[in-house]
Amino acid sequence: MIEINKIYCGDTLATVRQFEAESVDCVITSPPYYQLRDYGFADQWGLEKTYQEYLDKMIALMSELKRVLKPTGTIWINLGDSYSTNSGRMGTDLLQPKFSTEANKSISFKQNKGMTPKSLMLIPHRFAIRCIDELGLILRNDIIWAKPNGMPESVTDRFTKKHEFFFFFVKQQKYFFDLKAIRQKNLTKCKRSTLKMLDINKYGKNSTFNGGNDYNPDGKNPGDVADFWDITTKPSNEKHYATFNSDLIGRPIVAGCPVNGIVLDPFCGTGTTLVRAFQLDRKVIGVDGKKEYVKIAEKRIKREQSILKLALN
Repeated sequence: MIEINKIYCGDTLATVRQFEAESVDCVITSPPYYQLRDYGFADQWGLEKTYQEYLDKMIALMSELKRVLKPTGTIWINLGDSYSTNSGRMGTDLLQPKFSTEANKSISFKQNKGMTPKSLMLIPHRFAIRCIDELGLILRNDIIWAKPNGMPESVTDRFTKKHEFFFFFVKQQKYFFDLKAIRQKNLTKCKRSTLKMLDINKYGKNSTFNGGNDYNPDGKNPGDVADFWDITTKPSNEKHYATFNSDLIGRPIVAGCPVNGIVLDPFCGTGTTLVRAFQLDRKVIGVDGKKEYVKIAEKRIKREQSILKLALN
């Protein structure tokens, strides 16, 4: 039985396997990227010897997430890429894993078969294709998260990498999606007669105004809600290397989960996704393998619950 507004501490896959089928409305998460960071606890994800092992675990998890997702539910996965190196270790050219736990220090990395050193590994693409081919998930968008203030890199023989992917999956052709909630508001308000004239000028006098994307009173799509999200990263005062930006995750929450629906983050870290979902009137469930992160996330959720109680009183 799933407990609402609870954060579970334990292995993500083992924990999610205990959840009931078709019990959550939306999954939003950012798994540990392959061979990028050591989060300082044994059996953490992301430090597998080969990218094939990493992807196998990710697909096993996605299979379980598909099971626990309601038929009309949505899944949003933020995933970054890695580079192959001469040593066999993976990561970016800037940051290699640092092994802070005895359990992880003994790991010896294998050169991935068929992977040329210095090559971008296309981990997100391999992951997405396997989700489609093996799990039958429907990929609705491969959103680009452009980070204008992304970390600088010391590499001198390629361009600095300042984007990641946000994959939007569903399990059936009809699902919950609230476009109106995330439309970019029009810069100016026009009378309906003005909109009609603009519509005629653009499409010809036989056209009829139907509230199309350009002049929809609810706002634009595309525009700021297209599949290219230009959103800066934000520093966090929590003890976590890679926290989410609340501006970034607000979009999938309001678009992909109904009010009072349940948002699951199986790699919740210090709880940024959960806090933002709670602020937006959604119920939450989190999972993380590091006790320190779980305690921080629990405190943040309790703080939000206290704020809500004060507001209601």
